[in-house]
Amino acid sequence: MIGYIKGILKEKDYDNITVEVGGVGFSIMVTKSCMVNLPLVDEEVKIYTYLHVREDELSLYGFVSPEEKRLFLQLISVSGIGSKTAIQILSAERMSAIVNSIINEDVSVIGNCKGIGKKTAERIIVELKDKIKPLDYILPNDNVLKSAIEINQSIEDAVVVLTSLGLSKNKAMELAKQCAEKNDTAEMIVAKALHNLND
Repeated sequence: MIGYIKGILKEKDYDNITVEVGGVGFSIMVTKSCMVNLPLVDEEVKIYTYLHVREDELSLYGFVSPEEKRLFLQLISVSGIGSKTAIQILSAERMSAIVNSIINEDVSVIGNCKGIGKKTAERIIVELKDKIKPLDYILPNDNVLKSAIEINQSIEDAVVVLTSLGLSKNKAMELAKQCAEKNDTAEMIVAKALHNLND
């Protein structure tokens, strides 16, 4: 496994770059976020990589950070999701939006990616929702994902309270998700859920 490549950036072309290391040019397919964060041609660059091995092909895929590479590896662990499809997903949406959609079981974000339909998005969520640890994907200044993690934790805490009051777990989760807003505490979600029940 090639963990990363550090060398001189020689070419940039849409979703492909060439990095020269010791006189050898490595062709790497990269995500959109990786491409926009690249230095100028002929400057040094470090790209986190994944080597995809097939009988008739060796392909390198590149990422801007270890976190982005980690999410790629999670995506290709899903049945039916290959390396190129995973790159398309990562290029279509911010990493925080993808992680957020998985932990909140929102098919619309992944489902809107090119070549990904609703059924595929649902399969990705089903297979990854219990494997994704949101804290593993927070980058510096990533307030979007931080907020998503906080509200998700508040929802889980609210569900515990609501089920202790006699609601089924499914009903409690449904109510909590409907009532939850950004910056809500578990107590605020519970109060709104009980108010909705009494209406």
